[in-house]
Amino acid sequence: MTVTGSIWRDQLSTAERATLARADADLARATPDVLVVGGGIAGVCIAAACHQAGLGSVLLIETGQLGAGATGGATGLLVPEPHQWSDPEPFVDLERAGLERWRELEASVPGGVGLVELDWIGLAPHEGGYAAHQPREVEWLNPGQVEELVPGLARPMEGALIRRQGRVNPLRAVARLAAGLPAVATGVAATHVELDGDRIAAVGTSAGEVSPGAVVFATGRPPVLDGLPLHIPSDRVKGHLLVTEKTDVTLPGIVAPLATQIENSQLLAGGTFDLGDESPSVRPDVIDSITAGLAAVLPSLAGVGVAYQWCCFRPRHPDRRPVIDKVPGIANAWLTSGHFRTGILNAPVTAAVLTQWISAGNPPVEAGSWSATRFG
Repeated sequence: MTVTGSIWRDQLSTAERATLARADADLARATPDVLVVGGGIAGVCIAAACHQAGLGSVLLIETGQLGAGATGGATGLLVPEPHQWSDPEPFVDLERAGLERWRELEASVPGGVGLVELDWIGLAPHEGGYAAHQPREVEWLNPGQVEELVPGLARPMEGALIRRQGRVNPLRAVARLAAGLPAVATGVAATHVELDGDRIAAVGTSAGEVSPGAVVFATGRPPVLDGLPLHIPSDRVKGHLLVTEKTDVTLPGIVAPLATQIENSQLLAGGTFDLGDESPSVRPDVIDSITAGLAAVLPSLAGVGVAYQWCCFRPRHPDRRPVIDKVPGIANAWLTSGHFRTGILNAPVTAAVLTQWISAGNPPVEAGSWSATRFG
């Protein structure tokens, strides 16, 4: 039987599922030092970092359950190095720092965050198929070496090997981080803000008004609230993913563009770009195209069953780069949005950047690369 929904929730313990629904904060006359709006991985990481840094009382609010949006539908892959072929250097540095932060969280959060370290192999038709140069992190593999790692490919291919990348179950990471937060209110939507000069004096919510010292919006796409003068272009892109039934095929980590080995002898595949498709429903033709792609690359996967199938919407800005900035014109509000395909990877380092910014009052030197005003 195929489950329509991501595998990640079914991998959680009862306690972890309960944490995703935390609603223990009293919003009546709430005056937190830091209010975080948005309970995806970015918002939870930001709230945890602010709390850990001793920035006073921290309150997190989320319209649904924690991780209910793009976070819960993500692959959870933490692979910064392949981005060196597509992203400008400041963003690759951000992504590398993101993986290092995940390693720090794995060591410091009680029980860890579920980080799994694994290698990335990119199948290439010829050496240099990704770039004209060979970055030091990359080992080029000849067809024989690739065949040893991934036996049974439909045709000989060279490849690129990058060691020590990672993955997480994104909902497990959210639950483990959220367990240490002081105040969480799920099922609470932000509705409007009230300004006093250049400051947010109050945030109206479906459960009452909150008067915060500082506000961080981590809502995937830029927040649209009455009273908030914010206009940043963004859209979202639908993507499909699936997890196979148990298979005898064992991959040596992430094999792009084929699949990723996960627990229980299953494979995670997909991550499509279904431009213009705004339906929340899974499309059987897209799932069929993913399974056909598996068999085309590795014939032994022909006829493999699908255990889980799902889709999600990934937020992005026109230049495919995130925003990490103060809300323009507002002295006590910050936002992060549009992380597109690197939201899970970038979440902990984005949290570190914003926490330091709130604490010290000064932007990081790279702030121009992530500016909310770069779109004109």
